Amino acid sequence: MQHKVELEELTPEAFAPYGKVIDLPAGAPSKSGEGWDCWSYIQMLEAEVPIGFGLVVTREREPVVAAMERHVSREELLLTFDREIIQPVACCADIDDPDESPDPLTTKCFRIKPGQAIVIGKGVWHSPAYSAEGEARYMFGIEKKQDKFGDEMIHPWVDFKNKDTVRFG
Repeated sequence: MQHKVELEELTPEAFAPYGKVIDLPAGAPSKSGEGWDCWSYIQMLEAEVPIGFGLVVTREREPVVAAMERHVSREELLLTFDREIIQPVACCADIDDPDESPDPLTTKCFRIKPGQAIVIGKGVWHSPAYSAEGEARYMFGIEKKQDKFGDEMIHPWVDFKNKDTVRFG
């Protein structure tokens, strides 16, 4: 079965079940100088070991998600550089269940604009981001350690329950 999901704007409230949003705050900067403003510690990333960073180039493709991955032992930072991306996420039902599959009924797809970032919570299901238009680049950061249920470098993708898919847009 294919489930239809509308795109959502990224807000801290809407994204809360999946993690944290990093965006310019409405309040005054914590520091500033001639020609610059700085908001310190607007969000935190939990880390016990060094954080590894990677880059992804994502291109326009069919807006259908069939599988996702999750990291039950670590959060993941995701920051888009040059273009808007769409990030599909799904709730984790049981972070201690190594056989869990992502649930299409809890899937949401968020628009992330250049300059915005997210911290995907531990256990939250996610697919690679999609470009909203053309080719987009984004960076991810995650603790460089093996996850509780194995190494995501081997085969991280888990199909949705019942081999369902999610179409967004």
